[in-house]
Amino acid sequence: MGDKRKINCKSLVEELSDYIDGDLDAELRASIEAHLGKCPDCWVVYDETRRTIEISQSVNCHPLPADVHDRLLKILEQHWDASRE
Repeated sequence: MGDKRKINCKSLVEELSDYIDGDLDAELRASIEAHLGKCPDCWVVYDETRRTIEISQSVNCHPLPADVHDRLLKILEQHWDASRE
């Protein structure tokens, strides 16, 4: 990315997923780490997001029954359509 921009809370949240995945260049990563070192609110967001990912990856999920999957998908589609109006 080669970004020289100063990281603020909003830009940190926008880059958080890539930061956690290790998909940022060294300069942007260092800027994010500097921001995390001085912003306790962003550090909490980062830490909770990272922990949530770790927990969700460690859980053995059971597949949804087909009827539950279909009902859930229908509700999500209706919600999506309603939010686009």
